[in-house]
Amino acid sequence: MKKHKDKTKRSDVQEKILYVACQLIIEKGIKETSLKDIAETVGISKGTLYYYYSAKEDLIADIADSHLNVITTEIFDWIEEIDNKLPPEEILNGVFEKILVAETRGKLNLYLVGSAITNNDLLKERYKERYNEWQRNIKMGLDQIYTENQENHEEMSYLILAVLDGLIIQRLLGFVDIPMAKIVHLVSKMK
Repeated sequence: MKKHKDKTKRSDVQEKILYVACQLIIEKGIKETSLKDIAETVGISKGTLYYYYSAKEDLIADIADSHLNVITTEIFDWIEEIDNKLPPEEILNGVFEKILVAETRGKLNLYLVGSAITNNDLLKERYKERYNEWQRNIKMGLDQIYTENQENHEEMSYLILAVLDGLIIQRLLGFVDIPMAKIVHLVSKMK
């Protein structure tokens, strides 16, 4: 299986713009982060920023692509590292922890999803494509873990995505006593 690669080659300035923009968006939100704020924080002129991103939507789309590539790579890594000698529960726990561990990425994801849902059709299409890709890959992973009975794996892949989304929201809201082990146990028993 081929890993998903970021096909765009970026300059150091562009990488710094993306990094700073992500940090500002995580701190202030998408609406409250302006291109002027980003240019000032990076230490470049607005003209230089406009050279790379002529509109805020272009920058948000690039941030979303980078963010979605990270998640996609984690799912691919999970599938490639599946060791059928491990119990399914341990394998699923690994993927849940990998995706849920990064609080800042979760916050960025919620801002991007919110924008995709409310007013950014380009972002919405990118998320739909990626969610479909993630669902197929999770199904493939489930097929590898549970080789004997694969009839419900498609439905389980949707359920796992929904559980992960919900757990990200709960973590960001400050739920501290999420019974992760019990949740993974329940999911692992549903084949």
